[in-house]
Amino acid sequence: MHPLKVTLEEIYAGKTTKIAVNRERICGKCNGLGGKEGAVQKCGTCRGRGMVNKMQMLGPGMYSQSTGPCDDCSGQGEVIDEKNKCKTCNGKKVVKEKKILEAEIDKGAPNNQQYTFHGEADEFPGQEPGDVIIVVQEQPHKRFKRKGADLLIEKEITLLQALTGVDFVITHLDGTKLRIQNTPGEVIKPEDIKTIADKGLPFHKQTYKNGNLFVVFKVSFPTMLAKPQIEAASIALAGMKKDDENMDDAEVVKLTKFTEGQRNTHATGGQEANESDEEEDPRGGNGQRVQCAQQ
Repeated sequence: MHPLKVTLEEIYAGKTTKIAVNRERICGKCNGLGGKEGAVQKCGTCRGRGMVNKMQMLGPGMYSQSTGPCDDCSGQGEVIDEKNKCKTCNGKKVVKEKKILEAEIDKGAPNNQQYTFHGEADEFPGQEPGDVIIVVQEQPHKRFKRKGADLLIEKEITLLQALTGVDFVITHLDGTKLRIQNTPGEVIKPEDIKTIADKGLPFHKQTYKNGNLFVVFKVSFPTMLAKPQIEAASIALAGMKKDDENMDDAEVVKLTKFTEGQRNTHATGGQEANESDEEEDPRGGNGQRVQCAQQ
């Protein structure tokens, strides 16, 4: 398994990359025999099994038996005289080599997509060689978020832009510039989501069509307004202000900024205390009703 880190830009356009794989392959000098023909002999200690039973004394008259690799043949079941060993692989039958594999990452490839190269991993005499698997690991992007073939961006705008319209430019994943505008007169509310059709990622294996690009708007409100600004806003938004009835007879109170220290979380008696007692009493009102029903 070889992880391959790719960016959203590379997923958008597709990518061809080369992977260096270190692997073991059958020695070409001895054809995987480990030495000269006929030089390989069955190990007499383990009788070719590669494993032997071992006895270990635990105490007077007490022994434990275990099975482990044969020390004489290192668990191979075969032995080769030093003078007859292959000089290239030193009797191991395989040699290490580096192979360069070319992986082509599809446009729109999903995260964790796997590309398999059959038979390109380790090899050993009498066994089928393993596979090399390339795993796509999509890297986080500073602007775009991905959901399948769709893309999403967040855009912070001012209150003025929310009321009068947006007009801004972004750079897409392929480097092209997109000038984004909304419908004239349309008011954008906080957390509004707008869609730009067909400007997402290419569909995997269907690169002739694309997903959509979504824009989530964050509206930045001013913290304070000067008196001239208030008057100008009142004129511009005349007709939108709505007063409550009987305002002249009501007491005037002022709003202040909320802090956690203003919370009153302790019961002060009365109804709150009674409700707290009912919650803690396991017999509660329901229990009494059940008792009456039984009588």
